[in-house]
Amino acid sequence: MALRRFLTWASILSAALAAPPLLDQQAAEGYLRPLIREIIGGGTAGLTVAERLSEDRTISVAVVEAGGFYELDNGNVSQIPAFYIKNFNQTVAPETVQPLIDWAYVTEPQVVSNTRSHVEEAMLIDTGFGKPSIPLLSRQNARREVTLVYRTEAAKQLRPNKGYHNRWAELVGDLSWAWDNILPFYKKSVAFTPPNTEKLGVEIDYDLAAYGSGGPLHVTYSNYYQPMNPGLIKGFEALNLSSQYGFSSGQMDGFGYLAVSIDPVTQIKDSSETAFLTQAFNATKFRVYKNTIAKKILFEGTTATGVQVETAGVSYTLEAAKEVIVAAGVTRSAQMLMVSGVGPREILTQHNIPVIVDRPVGQNWQDHCAFEFQYEMNVEGNAALEGDKQFLYQATEDFLRSRTGPLTSWGGDILGFEKLPNPYREALEQSALDELAELPDDQPELEWLIASHGPQMAMTSYVTFTPAILAVTSKGTIGLTSADAADNPTIDPKTFSSPTEQALGVQMYKRLQEFVNATGLTKGPELKVGELGTSDADILEGIKQTGLPWYHGVASCPMGKENDPNAVVDTNGKVFGVRGLRVVDASVIPLIAPGHTMAPVYMVAEKLADAILRGL
Repeated sequence: MALRRFLTWASILSAALAAPPLLDQQAAEGYLRPLIREIIGGGTAGLTVAERLSEDRTISVAVVEAGGFYELDNGNVSQIPAFYIKNFNQTVAPETVQPLIDWAYVTEPQVVSNTRSHVEEAMLIDTGFGKPSIPLLSRQNARREVTLVYRTEAAKQLRPNKGYHNRWAELVGDLSWAWDNILPFYKKSVAFTPPNTEKLGVEIDYDLAAYGSGGPLHVTYSNYYQPMNPGLIKGFEALNLSSQYGFSSGQMDGFGYLAVSIDPVTQIKDSSETAFLTQAFNATKFRVYKNTIAKKILFEGTTATGVQVETAGVSYTLEAAKEVIVAAGVTRSAQMLMVSGVGPREILTQHNIPVIVDRPVGQNWQDHCAFEFQYEMNVEGNAALEGDKQFLYQATEDFLRSRTGPLTSWGGDILGFEKLPNPYREALEQSALDELAELPDDQPELEWLIASHGPQMAMTSYVTFTPAILAVTSKGTIGLTSADAADNPTIDPKTFSSPTEQALGVQMYKRLQEFVNATGLTKGPELKVGELGTSDADILEGIKQTGLPWYHGVASCPMGKENDPNAVVDTNGKVFGVRGLRVVDASVIPLIAPGHTMAPVYMVAEKLADAILRGL
């Protein structure tokens, strides 16, 4: 089936992909005539919006994407669920960067110093096709060294709590973003398939009513039950967490099995490319300009009229008769607005960019901070895929013959969420408690993510506990290194920089020890930072060594009311102060969601595509 689907793609690519600009004059005029709407970015949001708009056959749509197709550019590493861990580079050395799909972003120095590289926007969101737009590498210096390179993600499908969405709606002054009103857009993308209990070997509880059935994006469960799961369940029960049904019903506190975006038959990763782009190819007025960089948005006065792009070193203009839609991701969307003249006056004037409208683009970045603690494990796990050839051979046989086994799993099935309980909460200072009290009552502050991953070339089993702080009180920034969109922007996530986050992190570590001990899974000491001191100061310095931004970045172009000093777009994604320009991706989300961001980004794309089609 996977091969048949690939051949189907190949048969339609020549008709659907826009030709390069080096054509004869008559052909060039056909490809460059004005389109009704142009979308910058072929990721989760961009392809979802493109497909929904292309369903109206009167609308001509073009997607401009800097990258290509991940099946061709990155192969199995971007398709087989278990292989996503292979995308975690160790250094910023050029030989470790995959240039076909990596921007090789470099952040400013951070207080955390995990020297591994990780997946950012997509832990939450999927790759779509082409290059993701997330801070991926971190500048090395004597103080801190964080290397972050993204190529694909684990396709986790979970939704925030009800209180989060109701707070979002209140902040932006638009009840259409409240939970009850937004749930249909979460469902719209999804085609849910219950777990295959025959292949999985266990029963999994899920809330069927929370899912959709008619969307193009497959959501289901892996056909592999991780051997560590019974121990994790034991550990969560020792923490007094209750069982949840899939984290899709607006309730998050507790633990449960995680649904993922994979094909229920092939167990290959599903994405906005496989789900939405393939459908959009059926539209006669749909074009994709792949391997094409959007250089800047063009304006006549304060009205966006098109996009200057570049393919293979050749610059040309794509005119937009109606609207330019920016969906380049939390990093690149902010940069695109700024190089085009929409952003903070101070930043634009530094780079001699004429200011069209002064808005706080790139000034309210939010992301989670996660921490990795690694142990040898006393049961089998995915880590052995790296170094045990016999284990990998058997896993490959299982995958090819029956679509079962560890290759169908990203490395973990179960995760948990909670607010920090007593006695740990009692140790927080009042200032931290006051900040945490601003969160909705049903919103968790901590996530417990566990995967059977280990060091590269592992010959035995390992388990990695990755607790994350979901109560984000720090804000980062995105700036410019030049007026050229081809140059990567400056990125300063300010990860784990606020006193409240740091105080919560210390107590999180103490809670982690309780959890790890209760699972009965580990052998020997922790391997990444070892035994930490007993004082809060020692623990804080220790966990900084294993902290990392979690690639759930949002709010670089946040929505809000026009008089909100932090807002860049209105609740329909329209950029304040200009006409014909809209942003539709993670950058418009005004508050970081607890958990992962992939499902919220699909929701944003579905809702704003609906708004466009209704003329809003």
